[in-house]
Amino acid sequence: MDLSPDVEALRAEIAALRAEKEATARKATRAMASFQQHALAMEVIRQKNDELDRLAAELEQARAAEAERARALEFNHEKLQRSEAENRQLIVRLRDLVAQLSTPILRVWPGVLALPLVGVVDEERALAITTRTLDEVTRARARHVILDVTGVETADARTAAHIVALARATRLLGARCIVCGLQPAVAAEMLALGVEFAALSATRDMSAALAEILRAQPPARSQDRGRKSS
Repeated sequence: MDLSPDVEALRAEIAALRAEKEATARKATRAMASFQQHALAMEVIRQKNDELDRLAAELEQARAAEAERARALEFNHEKLQRSEAENRQLIVRLRDLVAQLSTPILRVWPGVLALPLVGVVDEERALAITTRTLDEVTRARARHVILDVTGVETADARTAAHIVALARATRLLGARCIVCGLQPAVAAEMLALGVEFAALSATRDMSAALAEILRAQPPARSQDRGRKSS
């Protein structure tokens, strides 16, 4: 009995099965590789998403911190503005206080004011002194103003001009201005300006100015003042 055809057929069938098995194995290998690549890609995507979430959280924190800093800066800016306004008001009050202390206006008697000047009389100070003096003359209804310039030693034309201007300004309000204590250098500058001392009513010192005012008072009023002082 010849079995060769059957053997050959069997061999062919086995070879076909082997080929099919190998093809299936190759397909499985390719599928496994594709699955691994897909899994790797999904892991990469997951990591990227986690990183994006972390960056988004950090960005939100940065925005919140920036908003907090902006509010703090706005608060500090408003606080600084309030502080600057308070400082400006304080400076104005201090300047007024310094002006009052540097140039006190004394009420010697009713209707008699004394204004002692000390130091340098520049443009700004001269304006402040004139303004305060005229206001006080009006408020006190003063008839006499004693301008004591004993402490003014600056011998220049501007200082002399300021003294003369202040004396004339008080006279315009109806008050007689007596300048006392003129230093020789200041008097020389006044002469250079063409000031007539007879019209300026200048005396040697404060006591002489007070004596002149007393002599100018009516007798009855002078006696009343004498009784009050006693």
